[in-house]
Amino acid sequence: MTRTSSLALLLLLLVLPAACGDNLRGAPDAAGDAGPARPRAVIVAGTFTPGEAGVMSALELDPPAVQPRVAPNGAVGDDPVLRKVGGELFVVNRADGNNVTILDAATFAVKAQLPTGAGSNPQDVAVVGDELFVPAFGTAGVVVVTRGTGTRTTIDLSALDPDGAPNCISAYAVGGKVYVACEVLDAAFSPRGPGRIAVIDAATHAVETTFALANANPFGVFEQLPDGVLGGDLVIPTVPSFSDFSTGCVERIATGAAPGANGCVVANQKLGGYAARIAFQRQGATPIQWMVVSKFDTAPRGNLQGYDLQTQDLWAAPISPPTQLLVDAAVCPNDLIVVADQTMAANGLRIYAGTTERTAAPLPIGLRPSSSRGLVCYE
Repeated sequence: MTRTSSLALLLLLLVLPAACGDNLRGAPDAAGDAGPARPRAVIVAGTFTPGEAGVMSALELDPPAVQPRVAPNGAVGDDPVLRKVGGELFVVNRADGNNVTILDAATFAVKAQLPTGAGSNPQDVAVVGDELFVPAFGTAGVVVVTRGTGTRTTIDLSALDPDGAPNCISAYAVGGKVYVACEVLDAAFSPRGPGRIAVIDAATHAVETTFALANANPFGVFEQLPDGVLGGDLVIPTVPSFSDFSTGCVERIATGAAPGANGCVVANQKLGGYAARIAFQRQGATPIQWMVVSKFDTAPRGNLQGYDLQTQDLWAAPISPPTQLLVDAAVCPNDLIVVADQTMAANGLRIYAGTTERTAAPLPIGLRPSSSRGLVCYE
């Protein structure tokens, strides 16, 4: 089945009741009233095997229970990442998927599946009105897809890279502008130099400015600092080397009237690796930047580290034990932290409250967690 075909979308809608069941958060009770909204986490994972289906599973937090495979067939491909925008979930099916699937965040009903073009290899999505801004490795920059019509155009950023493929990896909308991070890699997938940021007017699609980051290889996705913290800048990890962490950092990007590179939040050297995923939380009046820190030496490692954004100090030690191989994290509205543990022998989701783990063992999701950008938590 071609996931980008109209037949595939019809099948998605037909199988929805069987795939999702009737015990979702907010589903009507016996009297027909909507149940209370409670925080839950949603994760996507794939196998990285072309043509194989991935999974989307939901974790209800009180009490902890996983609803496996809540998305209908064809919604999640073999290499997915996930964004939540408003009341919708956006599954970016990378590699051979070449589409963005939009689901209702409360019911998991499929609202649209929008192709990004054959061989486009989409990486992330920013949403402004009816338009999806999709940075895509297999294109000259950013694919813009219009909901309702499926119309596609490409914003050309080829001038950022001599080979015409700027390897754009993330996008984020702020104040009518879309900020796009590009890795700028050569044919061997090595950085040609510092990563580049393009600022696009969402209404006209005009590229207003481009500028260099301090470091090479922006890797991961943009997140935005909380209101009132360090100017509300965007942040993104940079990883010049996956074996030498003496360079690179979580870089800041100033938005507003004078967008530009704005230094580092924390250096990779301090982290002892790179920030594969970033999430934010307020502990009382103190804003915390949580980071899943990854590295590869004798074996893959991934832990959860906290950074005090008020004092600008890294916590003395990770809160997760070295036996856990964490790859993703999300902070929930009730301040619980959900992490994805990729440990081979026992993997799934774990729940932390502050520095204390609440789960005695990982909660399986139906596949081994695979993405560092596949987990969200919301009400």
